[in-house]
Amino acid sequence: MARGRTIAELFEHAAQGLVDLMVDPAGLREEKHIEVTVSAADREALLVAWLNELLYVLDTQEFLPHRCEVTRMSETRLTASLWGESVDPERHTLRRLVKAATYHRLQLERTDAGWEGRVVLDL
Repeated sequence: MARGRTIAELFEHAAQGLVDLMVDPAGLREEKHIEVTVSAADREALLVAWLNELLYVLDTQEFLPHRCEVTRMSETRLTASLWGESVDPERHTLRRLVKAATYHRLQLERTDAGWEGRVVLDL
């Protein structure tokens, strides 16, 4: 479950939660900056695509984001800046491997406090 005052903040918090499941974020440094763009059919699918893009960046570039900022967002497209570093096995102990974000019980809704989303992760 992720929450945010805005939809963009919810996506940022979902990314932080994903990273926290995989590695202790306190040990991450902001040594490298990358930008990612994802698109999907709707906001719910965009949340899944966003988290899966972060997993793809980890798999292909061995990049762990410490901080992310959604810079542009529409109903079907998101661009974000990521600051983090390459995986360092001597400093980063992986807590668990996340295979993918799924559509199972996917939920994204506006609440009185802002936005709330739920994504089930395949571990």
